[in-house]
Amino acid sequence: MILKELDPFSGYGVREVAGRKAEEQMAFYLKRFFGSSSDVDILNYLRIDLAGEVAQMDHLVLHPYGLLVVESKSVSDGVQISDDGQWLRWFNRKPSGMPSPITQARMQAALLKELLEKTVKQKGFFDDVRLDVLVAISDGGTIRWPASGALPEVCKADQVPDRINQRIDQFRRIRQIPDVLTATYRRTIADFLLKVHKPLERYSQAVQPALKVAESVAVYNEGASTTMAVKAASSLPEKVCKHCGSSTLEIRSGQYGYYFFCVCGKNTAIKFPCSACKGEGRIRKHGNEFFAECKDCNASTLYHLNKKTG
Repeated sequence: MILKELDPFSGYGVREVAGRKAEEQMAFYLKRFFGSSSDVDILNYLRIDLAGEVAQMDHLVLHPYGLLVVESKSVSDGVQISDDGQWLRWFNRKPSGMPSPITQARMQAALLKELLEKTVKQKGFFDDVRLDVLVAISDGGTIRWPASGALPEVCKADQVPDRINQRIDQFRRIRQIPDVLTATYRRTIADFLLKVHKPLERYSQAVQPALKVAESVAVYNEGASTTMAVKAASSLPEKVCKHCGSSTLEIRSGQYGYYFFCVCGKNTAIKFPCSACKGEGRIRKHGNEFFAECKDCNASTLYHLNKKTG
């Protein structure tokens, strides 16, 4: 049964939007498989705090034998897991390092268990509760496994429901493992977690309109905490033709990169430094949308929209 849907979304950065799509994809699969289940309960997006330490879980699964944290990862190209446990993310055929989502999920699960153990009256109750993690790679991405083979904690998003059922069946076949989380216990735990859930408050209502025009927001999930970076876009070049001053422009690409093409028939180069780290800015095209981004950090904001023709 679905006991909690995803929180409302109010993100702006391209990475944040992609992350949300991965969470929605996973929530859809969980609802399709367990929406009417009497043995499995789902909490989508849970954010808890214990003595100032925060854990943000994309999806929490409660079943008769324990708890399972699902970490959704948006991957457009692919991820590679090395033999020593390091993770690489591939984008536009270029690799970059990333924190291990397995470690992130385990940290979140550990904080969750610590919170529950501090709250429950029956001390030692959670000693018999199994705690697992799964990392769900979005359907559009690929996984490059280490030489040692596939990892049991990692799979594609559409495989997660089967992995959950397989884990429950595995516990069920082992008679020594008790069926500790009855429907009543699961609902009690879920009700408590819903009460202590702390939605991410990003901006005040007064600031939000200005952010939509002049700022880019990038949110990076670092496991036990979420760091928000607000990038001022004031350094982006004004969208006017340097020859005639017209703002009727479209972005085109040429030998030296992207530029504005004006109705007067002349071009205006697009050059800007990153407002966050002062690195080299660049334009990335997605359909008729053009994003101002940085080569050295993850700053990204929608800069221009070409009008569709035809």
